[in-house]
Amino acid sequence: MVSSYPLYDPDLQHDACGVGFVADRTTTPSHRIVKLGVTCLHNLDHRGARSADGTGDGAGMMTGIPHRLLERELSAHGIAVPSRDRIGLVMAFLPIGAVDDGKRTITEALHQHGIEVLMWRTVPIGPTVLSPTAKESLPVIEQAIVTPSRTVADQDAFEEALFFARKRVEREEFDGLEIVSASCRTVVYKGLFTADVIEEFYWDLRDPVYESDFAIFHQRYSTNTHPAWELAQPFRMLAHNGEINTVQGNRAWMVARSNDLGDGPWADRESEVAPLIRPGIGSDSASLDEATEVLVRAGRDLAHVKEMLIPQAWENVEDLDPDLRAFYEYHAFLVEPWDGPAAIAASDGRSVIAGLDRNGLRPARWTLTPDTVLVASEAGIAPELEVLAIETGQLGPGETFEIDLRTGVVSLSDEVKRRLAAKVPYSDWIETQTHYVSDPFDDLQDARFDPVALGRVFGYTHEERRLVLQQMAEGNEPVLSMGHDTGLSALSPYPQRLSRYFHQSFAQVTNPPMDPIREKLVMSLRTYVGRHGSLLEETPQQAHMIELASPILSDADVAEILADADEAFRSVWVDVLFDPAGGPDGMVSAVREVCAEVEDAVANGSTVVFLSDRGTDERHAPIPITLAVGAVHHHLIEAGLRLNASIIAVSGEPRDSHDVACLIGFGAAAVNPYL
Repeated sequence: MVSSYPLYDPDLQHDACGVGFVADRTTTPSHRIVKLGVTCLHNLDHRGARSADGTGDGAGMMTGIPHRLLERELSAHGIAVPSRDRIGLVMAFLPIGAVDDGKRTITEALHQHGIEVLMWRTVPIGPTVLSPTAKESLPVIEQAIVTPSRTVADQDAFEEALFFARKRVEREEFDGLEIVSASCRTVVYKGLFTADVIEEFYWDLRDPVYESDFAIFHQRYSTNTHPAWELAQPFRMLAHNGEINTVQGNRAWMVARSNDLGDGPWADRESEVAPLIRPGIGSDSASLDEATEVLVRAGRDLAHVKEMLIPQAWENVEDLDPDLRAFYEYHAFLVEPWDGPAAIAASDGRSVIAGLDRNGLRPARWTLTPDTVLVASEAGIAPELEVLAIETGQLGPGETFEIDLRTGVVSLSDEVKRRLAAKVPYSDWIETQTHYVSDPFDDLQDARFDPVALGRVFGYTHEERRLVLQQMAEGNEPVLSMGHDTGLSALSPYPQRLSRYFHQSFAQVTNPPMDPIREKLVMSLRTYVGRHGSLLEETPQQAHMIELASPILSDADVAEILADADEAFRSVWVDVLFDPAGGPDGMVSAVREVCAEVEDAVANGSTVVFLSDRGTDERHAPIPITLAVGAVHHHLIEAGLRLNASIIAVSGEPRDSHDVACLIGFGAAAVNPYL
């Protein structure tokens, strides 16, 4: 019997990105750290793929600003050297044939935000190490050495000005122009090459005067996007190994938030910061990076942002510290998790962190020596350092590791989270502000509806009654085949409900199957209803929401929400019906009327919108509930009101998990499947 295959060796199975960082515990910048970062990246080369001509998926490094190198450049050109806290660096990929126009666009944006370009510097590179494909797409790589005007008070204000200047450049939609990094604390060197040649391509990394106190390194393994120069990592804040499976929803909600920044630090600058996340960038990691950067530039520290966007499992962890539970519960009101397998390394130039997702589906191992810290996807990538280890370990699910670059203090996950949970009295805010609704279903027959007649209206089939509804009523777990093996709805000669035209989108490349029943520790159905506060603020009022144990509401849940006397939870009931005699045009008109009615109600203070087809009868046909929810959701986004209210679908149409998933995906906070 053959026990192995000649073309496959499981010991060589390394199909995931390689990521990590190395940092100096003495807080002293040195070329040693840069060389260590390069060594680590070389030893992660096997984690990337390459094409027949040798094109890699992309690799790169983030370091601190190399002040000695920049000071040498300025002095050589006879330019007065500012103090180190007044020097910034913009790394740019410029399109061939439009280099001057690209520089002009960047310079004008910087000037508008009080930043002067001291000089443009051509980054020395060795293109001979590139593959033919990478050479064809090679941009012109230049750096702008910049300094702020006197109106920019300190480094935090400098970072914010650089952030807004970059946003202005991006709004120009200049084809082929990419700002790789723009900071007074960090710089990114990356590209479409393999990890083992990074210092041969970027000659700066071999220069002894290039010094840094940390280096984040990343070797990309491209599963969901085509390799490109701009998609190599690290991005401006982080490097990511994994997949954000919820990225479509995350992006959509960030679009909604772009129109409502509240009364926080950028209350009067919505047009300057929008969109919070660029559309069409393709990479889930890039979107996560942009969300991270927005929150950091608005004032939160990096570990705080990580725990907001990639929280640990907390809902069903019985022995979790109450203050930490309140921290996570409060931030769940503000932002939904960016969920999926994830190991990240990130820096804002003040600290460096590493972290894992709630499931711990990507590896991250750490090593401490007397003067250095190393975190990476695997052990053994820097043997000469690791042999000096005084302490080692690995990150578990949802854990975070941090080093403060200003003090050299290393903090493990428990210490980081205790600090965050103690920042403000989250527990008090939750106890005094949050309403809880959880009324169970009863087993009484509902005499208000004719189930036979409505079953015909909503298209219930005998198969659905037997294999879906009966199984649920009896408390059984249906045993079905994996996937959806029925014919495509678009090709069916029979009427199909709208949800059947949509299918689940998921990443099946590297994810293990998850069981929400047997792995309930990391799963949650909790959801929130009411007005969502601004992502950029942190006040007690943002905890003033209704918390639901599940998005599936009983009639009693609906009645309790409707009866709530709190003006902050004012509800409006909107019928989603149309006259069938009007045909398709009548339904289109009805959808527009529903959207207008909801907009008016929300503009006048309603925060809970019930979209209901309970009034269905012989003269009133139901608008497909998925259509109604989606139309209202996008209409409120366009009106800048989406965060002001939650949508609850009250419908006889949904009868299985896919129907409910579609409604939630289209914008509903909860569903009452009354039939």
